[in-house]
Amino acid sequence: MLETDNPLVREYFGKIVGEDGLKIIENIPEGEITDETIATLSDTKLTAVRKVLYVLYKGRIAEYRTERDDNTGWITYWWSFNHDNIKKMMSAEADTVLGRLREELKYERNGEFYRCHCQRVLFEEAAEKDFWCEECESHFEYFDSGTLVKELEKQIKELEKWKKKLRRR
Repeated sequence: MLETDNPLVREYFGKIVGEDGLKIIENIPEGEITDETIATLSDTKLTAVRKVLYVLYKGRIAEYRTERDDNTGWITYWWSFNHDNIKKMMSAEADTVLGRLREELKYERNGEFYRCHCQRVLFEEAAEKDFWCEECESHFEYFDSGTLVKELEKQIKELEKWKKKLRRR
């Protein structure tokens, strides 16, 4: 059902249902399935499975239909997953992360940074302190954030590529 080996997918669903919930989600096959079957497949207590399913239901990721057994009166819940909503929600989460990464990249590109033993500050702050850190009693020295900028650019590129791949599915 999900690319749980993808770090973004794991992070997204980890936030929603936690690590235990991820273990349950990893064992859910395509199509409709009962909560009892999910519990058996994931070797998890039925109450834990239901808790995860209700969280996913609230997020409009999981849907269910009920079926009543005329002989026993028992109601069976058949669960399925709305892949379109999963895509929309993950895309929105990716947009949020992209926005944060782009802001951070802009900050790193536009700033001139200095570093001592305990912190990294902008030029203005270092100059105000006469390039001396009172906290660790050392000089502020120029810090080249080029490596950090390249890493942020790489993360942005990978996330944008992942979003395009998500849209094609």
